[in-house]
Amino acid sequence: MTELSPIAQGIFWMFAQTVSMCGMMACVRQLSFEGFEGPQLVFFRAAAGLIFLAPWLIQTVCREPEILVPGEWRYLLLRGGIGLLGVLGWFIALTGLTISDVVAIQFTHPLFVVIGAAIVLGERVDARRWTALAIGFGGALIVIRPGVIPFEPLVLCVLISAVSNATVQLMTKYFSLRVRGSVMIFYMNAVMACGALFISWSSWVWPDWSHMIWILAMGALGTVAHIFLARGMTFADASILGPVDFLRLPIAAALGWVLFGEVSDIWVWLGATVILLAIIMISRRQA
Repeated sequence: MTELSPIAQGIFWMFAQTVSMCGMMACVRQLSFEGFEGPQLVFFRAAAGLIFLAPWLIQTVCREPEILVPGEWRYLLLRGGIGLLGVLGWFIALTGLTISDVVAIQFTHPLFVVIGAAIVLGERVDARRWTALAIGFGGALIVIRPGVIPFEPLVLCVLISAVSNATVQLMTKYFSLRVRGSVMIFYMNAVMACGALFISWSSWVWPDWSHMIWILAMGALGTVAHIFLARGMTFADASILGPVDFLRLPIAAALGWVLFGEVSDIWVWLGATVILLAIIMISRRQA
């Protein structure tokens, strides 16, 4: 790895992140077939994140516990609640939609980030980027096809997830210079674990040993995906690595086909392509 250029190393880690995230979605899909509902799966995912953070948390409590209660703690709780809403929508959608359908609609997330940056952060969005946004949402309509096929309520879950994740990303950008990244991750996982446990308790399904490999894989893949992403960002700019994430669709489609016999129609691929072209237009304009 050391003989590769920084850009090549960044692309490698971003590809590893993409594969890990698709693998996590496949685990969620499999567990949904085993009778687990979305909120309980969110709890498993958040609990895995807290377990991973345990060494850092113990060290922090012993050495500098004050950083766990920053002045912005109320906003971090709000950020965690919005993140919980986003992951709930994502995981609930995966219990009923194919993995590739969820991924295709999730590609609208960067479009919502641009809109939020313009409205909330006051960033300037020129006519070319607004045009790209319109094209991107046109691609989403191709995937959803309202009025052509029966409306699927789970599509709303994916869109809510995309909006929520965009909001979390904007809040992360706003607080990144004031609050340590590890503290933000801790608050996110803690709020998600508590909220998801509360929501799922009435319909809780106790896992057996046959489920544990999927649960552990889901937690591990979701955790290392964030590590790989952070690692990749240290080698190259987001504008360079962003397009690698577009590989999520073919990887997700391949996993869906091999593991679950899922086949996406041509409209999903066409709509996703339009969305991706719009994102590329926005990325190049930002660069």
